[in-house]
Amino acid sequence: MIKNKQRELISLLVHAKNTFKTSIELAKELSLSDRTVRTYLNDLKEIIQDNGALIISKQGYGYQLQINDRKEFNLFLIKHHFIDKNQPQSKYRESSERKHYLLNLLLLESQRINIDDLSEYLCISSSQLNKDIAEIKSQLLPYELSLKKSKSLIFVDGQESAKRHFIMSYFFHQDSIHFLQRLTYSHHFIETISFDMLTIIILDECREAQIKLSDVMIQNIVLHLSLSIKRLQSGLAIQHLNMPKSTIESLEFHVAKKILVRVEAIIGFDFPKEEQMYLTLHLMAKSNLLNHESDSNLNLAISHLLIKIQQETGYRLYQDEQLKHGLIQHLKPMLIRLEQNIKLDNPLLCEIKENHAELFTLTKHYCKQLPFLIDYDINDDEWGYLALHFLASIEKLKNDQKIKVLIICATGMGSAQLLKNRIQREFEDKLNIVATVGYYETNNDILNEADFIISSIDLSSKIIKIPVFHVSVFFSEQDVQKIRRFISLRQAPVSVRKDETSVLTHSQKCLPHIEHTVDDLLANYFYCYEQKQPNREPVLAHLLDLLAIDESLDYKKNMMQQMDNRMMLGEILFSSTIVVPHPAVPVGQLSKIGIAIIPEGLFWSNDYPNVHFVFMISPSVYQNPDLAMMTKAIVALIDDLDLQEKMLKTKTYMQFKQLFITLIEKEYDHE
Repeated sequence: MIKNKQRELISLLVHAKNTFKTSIELAKELSLSDRTVRTYLNDLKEIIQDNGALIISKQGYGYQLQINDRKEFNLFLIKHHFIDKNQPQSKYRESSERKHYLLNLLLLESQRINIDDLSEYLCISSSQLNKDIAEIKSQLLPYELSLKKSKSLIFVDGQESAKRHFIMSYFFHQDSIHFLQRLTYSHHFIETISFDMLTIIILDECREAQIKLSDVMIQNIVLHLSLSIKRLQSGLAIQHLNMPKSTIESLEFHVAKKILVRVEAIIGFDFPKEEQMYLTLHLMAKSNLLNHESDSNLNLAISHLLIKIQQETGYRLYQDEQLKHGLIQHLKPMLIRLEQNIKLDNPLLCEIKENHAELFTLTKHYCKQLPFLIDYDINDDEWGYLALHFLASIEKLKNDQKIKVLIICATGMGSAQLLKNRIQREFEDKLNIVATVGYYETNNDILNEADFIISSIDLSSKIIKIPVFHVSVFFSEQDVQKIRRFISLRQAPVSVRKDETSVLTHSQKCLPHIEHTVDDLLANYFYCYEQKQPNREPVLAHLLDLLAIDESLDYKKNMMQQMDNRMMLGEILFSSTIVVPHPAVPVGQLSKIGIAIIPEGLFWSNDYPNVHFVFMISPSVYQNPDLAMMTKAIVALIDDLDLQEKMLKTKTYMQFKQLFITLIEKEYDHE
């Protein structure tokens, strides 16, 4: 059994990345004595050696982890949970995520924050958190709001009207509102009152009553209230709710009444008392004051359900905390309805069944398996309400997968708009245009929001850390194909953080680990076909057999399914001679790339009858720190016809490896 401090020690050595650490340095980071660290290192040597690595020591330098068999060592890390596919290193890794969380606490929940406690909770340094707070101060300044400190606690100071103005602008502007609200916007769902007005009313009354709600909770209540209005407009009414007397005497009941009175004055008709009771139920659930003993069981059951859906369908739902929370909060009042046999009509049911039939069926199939729903006869209206939560999560996944692009033009807005329209028309489902700016308007804040740049002016003399594509303002077919190849690469599910894919420094370019990385990812999965015109299916099947080594029994089946899913999303042919099949979501334990070289050509399709290279990429479900380097080299191979010719003449993996490494090094030299 490996002790916790020993686990931390192994992690420090892994993250040291081929550098020596003295026992004094390790002891300081672990809050242990120098002697204890040396004892732990001695105890770990045999375990590490049995799993593909060595702990080596050098007098005057310290200790270093030397990995001899990366595959075996990675399996060791996975087995002992050093790498966990379900838990990110930090829920608020990005600065923007932390600032959003801080503003939620400070404004929507009106909390006072202790910096030290919060930095520990977020797993970041106090200095980094103070940087985030400094940026928040700048955001608050135009609204005449400031951050004050009292007894080591910080809070927002200013007029309530100014706070509401900031909240509406920051949390509920058009770009950030809930997908389900956008859905109802686009169908003119309710015309008597806007979502903005509903949000303001709920925000005012909840803040005045000091009911603490997050932005997501408020959006869910706004959606519920809009559905209530639609039900009443359609002549539908909720049946009587048998709620305990304590509910009628609760703060939430009186807040619900005040909200509905204000809404009634605008829409021109009254809500029945049942709707007030039902809004009360939602307010109590959302504010966490409705705490059943079964809450933990609800959470556990939903977590298991989302894991099962993710494993069987590929939808990455388990990581969506908003979905998990939304389902829990929805199921609380739903269970009360089911217990009392209350029918709640769903005004969006026809829309869901007609436009999202597959998702509706998926919701019914999986949610029927929840243990607390098995004994109930549930109608389609209720399944429709649950399907809305899954619909919002999947829509969010689609948006998250879009690549963020910044368009830079000269000062003329006419040409900028022309280029923007052409890019949107060509890549509407794949790109999210974060901004269209003139050359002199660019700054670090705008650049940090984008994954790459499309520019109608030459930026080659400007040092920019993200890819830049110089295109014609008329966006020619050649420009389109250039961007399409880049998008195809980026859609490969390489789960590295943005900062890990940034440009490497010169010292990193020459690291000897490149050869080891290439061997780890390619050595056992290379094959050169000498027969003429092999068929496509046997080639793919052979590569899958190679990649399936050390994987689970259902690896090949899952890979084929996910590669089919990926091909439905877009083209995987990078050129007339290179095809890169890969799964829509990772399925393997280890990162690896299967390579088939076909000198005589492979018939892929009528449009691509002579494919010479098949790179089958299998990312790990855990982490893929080196795949970006490899896939970038594959893309570079597209335009290097001379190197393609040389590779087609290779007969062994060693010959191919040397050429592939020169391709990687050449790419670094160009940066």
